[in-house]
Amino acid sequence: MRDVAEARNFNKNSPWYFTGLSILIITIWNIPNGFWYLYPFTIIATYFHEMGHGLAAFLLGADFKYLVINPDGSGVAVHSGAVYFGRFGYALIAIAGPLGPTIAGMLLVLASSSQKATKSLLLVLGVFIIISVIIWVRSVFGVIFLVVLGLLLIIIGAKANDKFKQFMLQLMGVSAMLSLYQSVGYFFMESAEINGEIILSDTGYLQKYLWLPHWFWAVLIIGISIWAFYFSFRHLFKKNKGL
Repeated sequence: MRDVAEARNFNKNSPWYFTGLSILIITIWNIPNGFWYLYPFTIIATYFHEMGHGLAAFLLGADFKYLVINPDGSGVAVHSGAVYFGRFGYALIAIAGPLGPTIAGMLLVLASSSQKATKSLLLVLGVFIIISVIIWVRSVFGVIFLVVLGLLLIIIGAKANDKFKQFMLQLMGVSAMLSLYQSVGYFFMESAEINGEIILSDTGYLQKYLWLPHWFWAVLIIGISIWAFYFSFRHLFKKNKGL
């Protein structure tokens, strides 16, 4: 009976954590210097974005060479070689970046409704981050930040109480999903000039490989993000209501 009561208490706050964190994060990101107040979560979202590109390239047969994360929140995942499915494969790599934080964030939030899944995911994510640093990360800042993050997640997963684990998982999940809207204008740009070189945006690459205009892909990515956000809340609400 005690386990049932603890599980009920664990789940009943999930939708309200999610709602409160969402409002708080949106508010902070829209005040002066809000970027710095949520700086660690901005870097985490960058990691999910670049790993989305890199892992998609790896799974599609390319050579995922390395990943760089910079202190200003920018990053790059470098890969080379041919990929499966030709143009469609390259398009999948392009869209995997902006959808990376959305998918990762949704999985974190969904897992937060289960005590067992919360603990397991914190441990698995911490170990995965450290392994990814060893294999792919090649910037000093990225190595230091991600190793510390990985160790913290492992410690929280192993030692913290269940409510704090749930809070941390939802905080990371919500901030990852909402990180898309920090730079939503980027998705409506076909290209940008960086250090005198014209670089295609992710949606610019989608336009290149699949022909439909870049703004179409921007709208699609935002639509998927909104659906993931709604689906996450609905799952937590139903889980809470069913107890």
